[in-house]
Formats: sequence, structure tokens, C-alpha cells
Amino acid sequence: MAEGLIKTIALITNVTTRNSMSLTIAKVKKIKIKIHYTFIIIFVLVTWSLSAHLIPISLPGLNFVIYLSIGVIGAIVLFSSVMLHELAHSILATRYGIKVRQIVLFIFGGVSDIEEEPKEFQKEFKIAVVGPLASFGLAGIYSVFSFIIESISGSSTSMTLRAIDVVLSYGAFINIMLGAFNLIPAFPLDGGRILRAALVKWNRDYDVATKSVVRISILISYALMGIGFFIIITQTFVGGLWILLIGWFLNTGAQSYMQQKELGSILSAVTLRDIMNTNIIAVRKGTNLYDVFTNYFGVHMKTTFPVIDDSGSLLGMITLPMVSHISEHKRQYTLVDDVMIPRDNLIVMDFTKNAYEALNEMVKRKMNMVFLSNAIGKIEGLITKTDILNIAAERQEYFHTLKGK
Repeated sequence: MAEGLIKTIALITNVTTRNSMSLTIAKVKKIKIKIHYTFIIIFVLVTWSLSAHLIPISLPGLNFVIYLSIGVIGAIVLFSSVMLHELAHSILATRYGIKVRQIVLFIFGGVSDIEEEPKEFQKEFKIAVVGPLASFGLAGIYSVFSFIIESISGSSTSMTLRAIDVVLSYGAFINIMLGAFNLIPAFPLDGGRILRAALVKWNRDYDVATKSVVRISILISYALMGIGFFIIITQTFVGGLWILLIGWFLNTGAQSYMQQKELGSILSAVTLRDIMNTNIIAVRKGTNLYDVFTNYFGVHMKTTFPVIDDSGSLLGMITLPMVSHISEHKRQYTLVDDVMIPRDNLIVMDFTKNAYEALNEMVKRKMNMVFLSNAIGKIEGLITKTDILNIAAERQEYFHTLKGK
């Protein structure tokens, strides 16, 4: 059971990893838009596929540089279509007061990093459906402009007009495919959320609806993997491989989504007061780094210590790398106050908060420790990610054992 939880927490942590491997390219309505390195791979593959296959069929007789240029434009059309699809989700979510941290584009499309999922089925339905609607709307716009270009060109042999028409037609096609693909009723696609909203409206039970959609998602994923494998054997390797990978993506996404929901359910019932470590070894302000290195790190063999004032209020945190990077002859004259991480840069929470909130905050801030303080700022305890992992594993083992009886 613990292995499943480790994988689940690793999946949550992957959001942070995805952030560190992503490049911010724009900001729209305070929402950062990032490109993950895997999206660059699909960008290159689409460019190559268009310039080497599709465009030469539609526009024969041109040189490779022109084909490549049109291919790049087509890939940009794909990129912008995915981005606008995700922006539609994000902008509507923000109008409902839901914070959107960022949009990340990766190899299988894009994801809007929404802070919380709406439990009201009306809001979830609208936020989910607006993405495919945006894609279909873009397909209509591309189609209209393609029709206009065709009407203008008539029987003209202008290669420029024909090239524009090819790009516009591709834009219409790719947005129809993007909208239709996202309507598949499976997590983590929009169709899965639309289906859940419908089930919640029908039976009023969010958790039951979620589990039902997960089961449907897994069945659909296995069907797609089977179809992909069949196509690999009987028709084309590349086409079958893509369908197989999409099935695998849906299967992994649905199962990890359910694991994360179960983890959230378990940890949301655990208050930080219940699991906080109150046996705190803290460094007093004004202590020099020689004493910190000798009497704290050297004795207790921990990598971090909180720094407190005379009343016990948290001021900051000192880490072993900070002290180690200071030369030995300078440690005697350098105070912990000068090099510590200040309180404002730490995670400080009220001990009435729950463990799932603490875990999400640690993942978001890329930290492994939460400090707990009372109303006047005095440190009451601390919790590490390992503490949360252990309590989650214990509780999951308990519930699975209980269900097995």
C-alpha cells in the first residue's frame, strides 16, 4: 500500500518537476503560459510530418525550404490552437474565482494548472466544455477564411494563395480533432469532467461520479490500446503507436487521478495538530555559524533547523548547505541571522489546517517542511513530507484492511 502512495505523491510532485522543465513564454491575464520540453518534441515531429508528407502532396513541385517554412507555420497553428483551448478553460475558471497557476503545453497537448476543482456540476461542466467549444470555434474561423481564400483565388495558380489555403485547412482540421479528442468521456480529458458533471447532476454524489468516470476511462483506454496494437500489426506502425500511446496516457491519467483523489480524501481528514512534531530543536538568533555547525548539525545530524527569537517566535531557517558554503575561518564571525532563510520565505501554517493542504503547499513551494505557529507567531511544531507520507500509508492500509473484512 505504501508503494501506491509513494507513486501518488510522486505524481503530485511531478507538477513541480514539470514546472522546472518548462519555459515561460507569455502571460495572459496573470496566467503564465509555459512550454515543457516534450512539447518541443511534438512541435518538431509535426513540422517534419507536414513538410515531408502532407504539404508536398497538396503543393507539389516546391523546394524543401518552402515545405519546411510552411510546416513550421502549421506547427505554430497547432501550438496556438492548444494554447487557446487551455486559455478558454483558465479564463472561465478565474471568472468563477478559481485560481489558475499556469498553463503548461507538453507532448500530449496542454494542461491548465487549476488550484481546485469546482464541486458544483454547473461550474465544472462550463469550465470543461468551453475548451472544446473554443476549438470548434477556431475550426469554424479557419474554415471561413479558407473558403474566402478559395473564392478569391478561383482558378488562380498562385502558389502563395494555395499555401495559405493549405495552412488554413490544416488549422480547421486540427481544431476539429482537438475538440473531438477532448470530448472523449475519460479523465483527464474535458469529456471526463463533462461526464462527471452530468453524473453529479443525476445522482448528487461527487465521489461516486468520480469513481464511475474513472472506471469508464480505464475501459476506454484499454480499448484504444487494443485498437492501436491491432493497427500496428495490420496496417501502419506509426499510426497504431500513437493510438496506443494515447490509450496509455488516458489509462495512466485516470488511475493517477483516482489515486490522488483517494490521497486527498485520506489526508484532508488529518489535521496538522494530530501529526506535528513538537520536539523541536531550534537555533537562537545571534548564534554564530561555528556554534551552529558544531553544536547543532554536528551533534543532531539534521540538515535543517528553525531559527527563533528569545520568545520562541519563528524567524527563519538555517540549512547545512548554507553553513557548509561558509569557510571555516568566517563561521566564528558570521551570525545565523545573516544567512538564514527568512520566515516570509518559509511555509508557515496554522495547525488546524489539514495534511493535504500542507502537502500541496510543499509541492508548490518546492519545500519539504512546514512550520506550525500559534496566533502570536510562536513555533508550535513542524511537519515534513515524510511525516505526511507515513500517516497516509498507515491510513490507506487501515481502510483497505477494513474493506477486506
